[in-house]
Amino acid sequence: MTRERRLRILRAVAIVGLMIAWAGFLCRGKDGTVITATLFYATPWLLRLMAGVLAVSVLKHWGFRVMAATCVIVSLLEGWHSWRRDNMAIWEDAFTASVWNAGRDLDENPSAWSAVGHADISAVIECGNFSEDEWKRFAAANPDHVWQRFDTSTMLGVRGKILSHESLGVHDLFRCNRVKVMLPRRGEMTVIVVDVRSQPWISREPSLAGILKAAAGDPNTIILGDFNTPPESKWFRPWREEGLVLADDAPRRGFRETWAYGVPLLTLDHVWIGPGWKALWTDRSRHGSDHSMVTCWLEAQ
Repeated sequence: MTRERRLRILRAVAIVGLMIAWAGFLCRGKDGTVITATLFYATPWLLRLMAGVLAVSVLKHWGFRVMAATCVIVSLLEGWHSWRRDNMAIWEDAFTASVWNAGRDLDENPSAWSAVGHADISAVIECGNFSEDEWKRFAAANPDHVWQRFDTSTMLGVRGKILSHESLGVHDLFRCNRVKVMLPRRGEMTVIVVDVRSQPWISREPSLAGILKAAAGDPNTIILGDFNTPPESKWFRPWREEGLVLADDAPRRGFRETWAYGVPLLTLDHVWIGPGWKALWTDRSRHGSDHSMVTCWLEAQ
């Protein structure tokens, strides 16, 4: 293959990538159809930035270069908005809640067991299949927690008591487990653990509407899960109208994104809180999965 032919192929790739990046930007927050949702979910700011840089580098037409430069600038602004370097304070009356997608192999990853139980409320998505012996060893690694497995996908641990549990999900759409818990000095609260299907062509409307319905009526609700949905989705607007707040946007150091393998591509793992709570700080940590663990410091307000 000649150099000129390779260059033509590269320019064609750059044009296609630039068009997809712009389509994804125009579809941001407009995931009401299969096409717009797929474009929106598949074009995070980092990929659009890479597409813009490639187009600026290899395309010569001034129109394409203007489009590429604009794409780069807009993507950089989104990345800058995601990045924070706040200073962490010390809160005497705060408690912690975490969510982590363990990638279906927590049972085979003993080095992460103690990290899973570091928060007062710990939700694990895709926790894997524990044998009886593995479960005993996992529980021994977190002796101050009470754990409950809801299925082979999700489980919850608390430094307190689990009072009741309801499974409210829809098969093949989303898992939703509403749990009443009680923490010392905190009293009773509702914790909802969710896992939403990842395929972008599956509408998020029924899943997010069902989860919102499960959270209704309790201002002290905490929702932990792998939503596989950007927080800017149109289907989260009713959540905000009901007073729910995305704790991932709290002060932090680093990017907001939780996937993939430490690269800031997508914000898939969310902590949503009811109006009875205030998010003070959010931290992300890696423990061997493609997802980062999200831990939030919360206090009553």
